[in-house]
Amino acid sequence: MTSSTMGLPPGARVAFVADQFADAPRTPDEPYPGGAELTDAAALEAAPVAVSCLRSAELEPEQVGEFDLLILGNTEALGAKQVQALAAHGRHVLFEHDLRLCRWRGNFPSAPDRMHRLGATCTCPHPVAHALFDSALGAIFLTESQRRHYARNPYYKGVPYAVLGSSLMNRAFFSEVDRLHAEAKEKQERREHRTTVCYSGSASKGFEEARAFCREHGEDPFVIRHLRPEEVLEVLAHSRNFVYLPQSFEAAGRMPLEARFLGAHVITNRVTGIAQEPWWQLDDEAALEHVRRAPERFWQHVARFYQRPARAGRPAETLAALTIKSAARRPLASALAAGRAALEASPLYPNLGLAAQTLERAMAHHERALAPLNSLELL
Repeated sequence: MTSSTMGLPPGARVAFVADQFADAPRTPDEPYPGGAELTDAAALEAAPVAVSCLRSAELEPEQVGEFDLLILGNTEALGAKQVQALAAHGRHVLFEHDLRLCRWRGNFPSAPDRMHRLGATCTCPHPVAHALFDSALGAIFLTESQRRHYARNPYYKGVPYAVLGSSLMNRAFFSEVDRLHAEAKEKQERREHRTTVCYSGSASKGFEEARAFCREHGEDPFVIRHLRPEEVLEVLAHSRNFVYLPQSFEAAGRMPLEARFLGAHVITNRVTGIAQEPWWQLDDEAALEHVRRAPERFWQHVARFYQRPARAGRPAETLAALTIKSAARRPLASALAAGRAALEASPLYPNLGLAAQTLERAMAHHERALAPLNSLELL
């Protein structure tokens, strides 16, 4: 086999590192696993080799060298010593769930400046994340839309990458989809909920906009809130329409995918990452097959990156430098965004030429993305 088709060696020592996994003890604020944790679980379910799961906070720097490959999911809890060890080892692949570079993780309405809030463009410096990107074998993005958000960050240098096209779904989801498809189609007529939306306290998720859309069409939607993942799927399977209108950044969009393949008519916009993927335009059978193969594609990409040598030629960061950068990154990003906000509010800003034009273009592009896609009528 060539390196492009070779899988992971059976004896490969692989670790998956994340802040927490789907089986983590829950809290009142986070009673159920999030989309990132469910995607990680689907990846692990499809793993072709044994994988050690390690929480970010528990990863010992001396452990890093014990693995031939480390897959890094959401790892906000990594400290300077861990990052230094990972960068020196150079055998990690980044699995991007949201916007690792951003002080607000892509929740742009929380930022003070218009470039974030209205232009949906991250300009945050993140030296610790860049230390991981600069030393990575590669990065796996959920969608091309998500990757482009990284590329627009002025500090991002790029990295060898792959794009999955969607979140990862587990085998139980596809079994449920297959079961529903096997049932009589007339059951669509008896779906309990005519319209459904999902509650979120985050302005970026567009809950209020989705509910307003339903009410403009004379519907009082059923609101998904505080439900277990399996209960969410049950609601979607009994919904005729699912309305999802995120307002700033949505790396992929797990729920629109679930809703579509569980038989609901989905109304969304181009902010939703999967809505810009070619497979979203395919018929349901072809689209489902594409998504069904996503976990397999994930490991194919991992295997391809595994064959690469560790990236060399970059000076190693000292522990002192990484420690300072780790402590300063949030205050620095906040200060820069506040400074940008003050500049944007200045009467001089329209006269700054390229800077003002860049903001105007970003805002115009995002305004177009907010518009719901075709097929706006509720079924």
